[in-house]
Amino acid sequence: MLTIFLGLSAACLYSLYNLVSQRLLRTVSWVTITVAMFVTGIVLLGVPALFIDGVPSDRGQLRDLGLAALGGLLYTLATGSFLLALRVGKLSLVVVLACLDGAFAAAIAIAMGERLSAMAVAGLICAVGGGLLAAVERNEDQGEGDGRRRWRFAAGAGLALVCAAAMTGVFVSYGQIEAFSPFTTVSVASIAGVAVMVPLALVARRSAFPSRQNAAGVLGVAVFDMLAFLTGSAALALGPVSVASVLQAQTATVSTLLGFILLRERPAWWQTAGIVATIAGVSLLAWAM
Repeated sequence: MLTIFLGLSAACLYSLYNLVSQRLLRTVSWVTITVAMFVTGIVLLGVPALFIDGVPSDRGQLRDLGLAALGGLLYTLATGSFLLALRVGKLSLVVVLACLDGAFAAAIAIAMGERLSAMAVAGLICAVGGGLLAAVERNEDQGEGDGRRRWRFAAGAGLALVCAAAMTGVFVSYGQIEAFSPFTTVSVASIAGVAVMVPLALVARRSAFPSRQNAAGVLGVAVFDMLAFLTGSAALALGPVSVASVLQAQTATVSTLLGFILLRERPAWWQTAGIVATIAGVSLLAWAM
């Protein structure tokens, strides 16, 4: 019962992070939000990480530090792509496409010769087919007789897929770590992210820190993200992993409902069908893998 509660809580918290981030991006740079998330991770998880894992010393721990840092760099790419996609696209479409990391992971497994279960194959087909339907829209700017394409990618769709691909790399990197708890992994990843984002902010002449009127919103987004991570990690630790994974995958479902109800988003019928198929596929993949 506790696993169900924590898994659904993680999905709801991630969905609130998605919703509030989209609103904030009207006035706040994605750079500011990303830096705030990483700094919050360092502050909240750094001390528990040192208490649980101590200071890294042997070769295996140093190797895992490198993997955590690599995961942090990939997570920086994923977060930046996701926030940029949210700024221009519909919440319901962007989140669903960004959740296709499981499909990318399954495709990599097949390419490496791994045999997937029938459930995983069915989930992959649903996720990929649904993602393709959700990602395209009619080109309303096309005039009769002109040479432009009738269909085009929906706004933010390409960036959302970049996010999903980068998150696949994050999970692969984290999955190789054996010497550390998730606290140390995320702390190191956050340090790597800050090391990239602060110089980027200086070069791009973007503020890495929020203005006074936006500070509460940016802090809230960072806290939602960290609480979602902690509750999701607790659900996975309590197990069963299959149940916890499927429940966390419902982030796409909750975010889609928020987009429909609160933001009054109305995707085309084929996009709605694609969203439903993608959510079903992601859920099957989470259960099977």
